[in-house]
Amino acid sequence: MNSGFNVEEFARAAERVREKALAEGRLLIDPTESELRLLVEREPGVKKTLYNNFVAESEPTSRSQMFTKNGVDEPFGEEEARLVKQCEEALGKERLISIDRTVGNEQSDTVVRLIIPEKFAHIAYGGGNLFVPVRKKVEKPDYQIIFFGDESWEKNKTKALPEKDISIRTAMLEGGRMVKIVRNSNYIGEYKKGVFAAEDWVAKTRKGGIFLHAGCREDYLQLAHGGYRPVRTMLAALSANGKTTTTCRILARKGMERSWLIQDDGGTLMPDGSYHGFEQGGVFVKTEGVNPGEQAEIFYGLLKKETVAENVFVNDDGDFDFENYERTTNGRAVILRSDFMHASPYIDVERIDNFIIITRGPIIPAIAKLTLQQAAALMVLGQAMESSAGDPTKAGTIRSEFFYDPFVAGNRAEHANIFYEIMKGLPHMNFYLMNTGGIGVPTHYNYKDISVGHTLSILDSLVRGGLEDWVDSPTGFKVPAAIRAVDDIYVHPERIYPRAEFEEKQKELDRIRYEVVEQIGSGLHADIRGVFAKNG
Repeated sequence: MNSGFNVEEFARAAERVREKALAEGRLLIDPTESELRLLVEREPGVKKTLYNNFVAESEPTSRSQMFTKNGVDEPFGEEEARLVKQCEEALGKERLISIDRTVGNEQSDTVVRLIIPEKFAHIAYGGGNLFVPVRKKVEKPDYQIIFFGDESWEKNKTKALPEKDISIRTAMLEGGRMVKIVRNSNYIGEYKKGVFAAEDWVAKTRKGGIFLHAGCREDYLQLAHGGYRPVRTMLAALSANGKTTTTCRILARKGMERSWLIQDDGGTLMPDGSYHGFEQGGVFVKTEGVNPGEQAEIFYGLLKKETVAENVFVNDDGDFDFENYERTTNGRAVILRSDFMHASPYIDVERIDNFIIITRGPIIPAIAKLTLQQAAALMVLGQAMESSAGDPTKAGTIRSEFFYDPFVAGNRAEHANIFYEIMKGLPHMNFYLMNTGGIGVPTHYNYKDISVGHTLSILDSLVRGGLEDWVDSPTGFKVPAAIRAVDDIYVHPERIYPRAEFEEKQKELDRIRYEVVEQIGSGLHADIRGVFAKNG
């Protein structure tokens, strides 16, 4: 319910802004790549690298979740009416860019329209590359996203994120439409996640599926006992917890083997087990510490001409320095799928075999096998590590985010139940929990860091069918009896601590898990609510 405010005003405002600019000769519609490059080069703060690509300085340097509301969960009223007015006033005299892009595969009929001032041109160039151009003229887009800045724009630059003056509102409208208005941010991620949020809502309300914050990979590898078969794996995680790394790394080693990146961030899982991505054009990567030795797939994509980066350090020679974090650790870039070495030619697959939940925590095994009920409960829990992509002021702290998805709208119990019912209909699906952080206390001598190499060795064994024997663990899950190339200690966190200390930590973790799941309420399926026992 929206306190007397008609959310259709968001759509009307978008139309008025665009039509006024068109009538006054201030609107550039679907500019070419060369036109966009010229506009980006003139954008304040943009640097051109020796690779002939661009790095922009966004304000802020991350998403602004704390300033974001959607009209499903929180009533819109006077504040939103004022935002609409501010938007129209701010964009009423500026030169604007409007681009339409196809959401999903090239045959999709879903269209997102972006409207921005020319001074935010890098959003149109970089963000637009995440999706593919439309096939025909668009009269009424499904999704619309509008950016503008006002008198607080410059003042915000010297403030920490929580003190900035930012407003972001997402209106879900009838007929599967969405309009997002972004005030005082020009971060590409707000555009990308606007589409993400719309797909999230539409998947469960109109398509009969569930949109998940999960990457998807396809591997055609020789199995542990010989023979080859394709294996598709979804990996769910909060931003910057290892999802893109585990989704994007190549496991194929031999002549007949293949590893494909299907999607790096999200897609819709349907009741028939098929997965449908939403970004056909590009990949939005985190650049922190990227190097050719560990992340060659990403590294060389960053050097391509069409790549557009944000907040990445550029030295005096015009070269990237991915280990310089003077501005932020949340350096980002959009790389075209055609420039990403092993991006698949398709973003939809007919079947998913494995569902992996990525998390971090001191007493969580590097890999554990789950039941469906445990997987559903852990998705509700959404335990992960905060990163500079979310709230830079809290980076490194453990947090819970329902379904690892800050953009879920609507009843949470219903959302979880949809996931559970779909997965119940897919008996072939395997469920796992993967820790990409470490076990033990980082400052203690026996802390075990779980490196990217460990994680990929585990993933390689899992995909090849090499993790055959699973044993009960005091963590409440099952762990492999052995993993080729990875020491057993990584799946036995109980050996890091004295027995009594571990048992106390496990009891406390289960208590937290129980309380978080209980907060969802009695509408949550009993099978999910009963996973973690009540302590005390």
